Amino acid sequence: MVSIVERRPVGFTLGLTAGLIFLTLVTRTILEAAVPQLTLHGVGLILNWVIVAGSIALVTWLGWWEKIRLTAPINRRAVVYLLPFAAVVFVPAMFGLAIPEISLIQGQTLPPWAALVVIVVGVALGAAISEELIYRGVLLRALEPRSRLLAVVLPATMFGLAHISQVILGNSLAEWLPQMLLIIPLGIGLGAVALRLESLWPLVVWHFAVDVTGSLVATTSVVYELITIGFVLLAGVIGLWLLWQDRRARHDTHRQPVSTSLDEVSVQK
Repeated sequence: MVSIVERRPVGFTLGLTAGLIFLTLVTRTILEAAVPQLTLHGVGLILNWVIVAGSIALVTWLGWWEKIRLTAPINRRAVVYLLPFAAVVFVPAMFGLAIPEISLIQGQTLPPWAALVVIVVGVALGAAISEELIYRGVLLRALEPRSRLLAVVLPATMFGLAHISQVILGNSLAEWLPQMLLIIPLGIGLGAVALRLESLWPLVVWHFAVDVTGSLVATTSVVYELITIGFVLLAGVIGLWLLWQDRRARHDTHRQPVSTSLDEVSVQK
């Protein structure tokens, strides 16, 4: 039986993004009523793993563990395209790393070791699993039969818009709007590279690493922001270039049988 994900991939992509935003709003409302002493950071941590459970359930329901390339070997020749993305992981270290203060319960600040565990396991690991399974996994592969360009650009756009959940969780719109817009070219780059890697695991590892170092950066100066923006835009350019290469290769492939048949006709004459 063909699932709704395969029958209506565009509608499912839009609906899933709206559903994630709605889930954020509902989760915050319920948790604030049930556990009023939770901070917004605590609400976000719980929500993060609710989405992880949901993404794993979605892949299990579809039976797409193989289709989203979780069991396939890595195309090692394509790993080179991850180098600009790897640079983003190490940029925060250039500006110093520090463990931030985190409070999950109002009035209680976690000790540094517990805050580090929350960042590494609670935030970074959860986001890496859920977001890669959803955006570079299910949605990318569902849309791929329609068009590789659509399969990369639409999930990348939804990937950016879904981060409106950060505003719902109490963060500043002025702070997050530029980040949401920058996530789109980053998502385009990641999606295009995912098609070349033939395995989802390198992106899961990258996503985990960049969320850890990004959460631990000690100071965010203008120079830091400009360097990060530069690498993100570079990632988008790489993604568009890879998509253009794919389109040119498919165009050449479609032309080949035509030229062959013409040669055969001329020989027969």
